[in-house]
Amino acid sequence: MLGQHSGSAAFRGAPMSSWRWEVRMATVPAAPDRPSKGDRTRRRLLDAAASLLARDGRVGVSLSGIAEAAGLRTGSVYFHFGSKDELIATVLEEGLRESLRHLDDALAPLTAADAGARLWAAVRAHLDALVELSDYAAVVLTMPEPGRDASLAIYRVLLHRYRSRWTELVDDAQRAGAIAAGPAPRLVRDLLFGAMNAVADPHGRPGRTPADCAAAVRDLLAGPLGAPPGG
Repeated sequence: MLGQHSGSAAFRGAPMSSWRWEVRMATVPAAPDRPSKGDRTRRRLLDAAASLLARDGRVGVSLSGIAEAAGLRTGSVYFHFGSKDELIATVLEEGLRESLRHLDDALAPLTAADAGARLWAAVRAHLDALVELSDYAAVVLTMPEPGRDASLAIYRVLLHRYRSRWTELVDDAQRAGAIAAGPAPRLVRDLLFGAMNAVADPHGRPGRTPADCAAAVRDLLAGPLGAPPGG
């Protein structure tokens, strides 16, 4: 800090011109943060891993294959990730963090009093995240329920958080009369997930596009939730 430097031994014997130069340099605003080369390399590895995992599954991928897909040597992987399990866990975490960000952004402008609109916004956010995250979403959807593997500890926390948020949204909508109150909130949540997650089918189905799936889910929900905001 500037106040600390002005009282240091280094400044007591320095010429005034040098001191002024140091002050001017200290007050220059810092340049905006940019991803470092290491950050960019890490992102390439994650994207490559997500793509291969979505296509071949956990058993069908190797660190050497991921490195090759990222245009790197296998040794470069170990600079960023200690093992294949750690890399896969990070891909899963990235997918859920981004899904939570989509959800937060969608709900931010809405008040808690409008439970139906909040659930509708969450549906749209989930569908958009499935399309935008693509490979990351496919990996999350095709992975089995996480066990007690230590590498998946953060992933388990994020998954629980995302599911809990949705359970609350469904429960609030039921209490507000926006959707039928009979079925248990968790059941409704899982039914919604099952319908929406068809958008991210990693194998694809002839004649079915993500846009078609999204429109079908929204049409099904338009009845109980009302017309979507903005048409």
